[in-house]
Amino acid sequence: MKAKSSATLMHRAAPIRASSHRKYSSISRALKKFLSRSNLSGISVRAEYVSLAEATDRILADCIRCPIDIPPFQRSTVDGFAVLSSDTKKAAACDHHAVLSVIGEVSAGKISRTTISSGKAVAIATGAKIPVGADSVIMIEDVIVEDKGKKIRIPEKIEKGSNITPRGNDLRKGQILLKKGSWLTAADIGLIASVGISKVLVYKRVKVAILSTGSELAEPGSKLGNASIFDSNRFMLSSMVRKQGGEPIDLGICRDEKSLIRTKIMKALKKFDVLLISGGSSVGKKDYVVELINEIGKPGIIVSGVAMKPGSPTSLGIANGKPVIVLPGFPVSAFVAFYTFGRPLLYNILKTDGPPAARQVARLTSNVKLHKGMTTFVRVRILRRNGCFFAEPVSAAGASLLSTLAYSDGMVVAKYNSGGLEREYMLHKGQDVQVILLKGVCQEAS
Repeated sequence: MKAKSSATLMHRAAPIRASSHRKYSSISRALKKFLSRSNLSGISVRAEYVSLAEATDRILADCIRCPIDIPPFQRSTVDGFAVLSSDTKKAAACDHHAVLSVIGEVSAGKISRTTISSGKAVAIATGAKIPVGADSVIMIEDVIVEDKGKKIRIPEKIEKGSNITPRGNDLRKGQILLKKGSWLTAADIGLIASVGISKVLVYKRVKVAILSTGSELAEPGSKLGNASIFDSNRFMLSSMVRKQGGEPIDLGICRDEKSLIRTKIMKALKKFDVLLISGGSSVGKKDYVVELINEIGKPGIIVSGVAMKPGSPTSLGIANGKPVIVLPGFPVSAFVAFYTFGRPLLYNILKTDGPPAARQVARLTSNVKLHKGMTTFVRVRILRRNGCFFAEPVSAAGASLLSTLAYSDGMVVAKYNSGGLEREYMLHKGQDVQVILLKGVCQEAS
């Protein structure tokens, strides 16, 4: 049976070949084999300079060193008065206040021309540069202002360096700000801007061609025939590719005709870095894709079938020196297959560990039966009650039901224990599980 893209439970029956039996590879073995072959495929991603406005979610192609000290000068952390700490030593009781003359003021972004000597003070704003001679700042709340602001009375002594951020306290000139391969987040962009850098060297996006196969598929927005379904996979996969550092190239829909599929594949392999093909991964009569990849170039398909649910018909290959992922047509299977193999492939090509991964430990609200002999991707909703997180299972099956993915907050990846006991292929109510978040954690449930 050939799995095709759909947001509803619709598929067509197809004759099964006699060679339909598969020996499934574990995820770890399949991924190791695929990435090791991909490393030899000769893909070379070049680098380019981009502005900070374009740099979010890009990957650094070189490390960035700090060109200056940050802060570049001593600055005040409070609104108050810059003073010599030694002037406050005798301030311990009401009758021994230190009295200083205020000889000027300095605001943020300005430079004080005044040099502070014993008995003198300068009014200073938060973030302003410390005047020459001062070694401390006293908060305005801790002084008594007199004579229309011309004098201050200090009741207690202060320590040297109080309320001052030293030069280079945050970053030192020459230190590595961000390493090569860093996935640039909003905080990273702010850090780079804070040292005066306006452009960064990043890897160009990996060009990923995406093709959907299936005579039953229709474009969203078109009129749907009686035996047709809308193609959702291309749009879903394009979004995933973009989010994981690639540039999606839409190859459209191709009917189940071997010559047409071959032409599409050949053109894609000549022009682009990676090829994703949705549909044609199974063993139905018109599942031509795996056969074509083997015909087009050695080594061809190197993994045919992976021990995971959903997504077990996934195939991985190298053709004409380009990595190819043949994804099942059912949309949840395609999502899981790309998450499992496409995402690490892009990270491998771009020499990065990827963006920070969001995970949440939560307690299961009900039992979940796992697929025997398979790694199971369980879709869950996250609930929050009384400060505790709970994982409510949505589905561990339903590969064609895209709503089970769209209405979930995350996935639990559960590996099957080969011991063979019933309890070893069950997740149990009340068990703590780690959820890979696909969305933000929800608010407290009512």
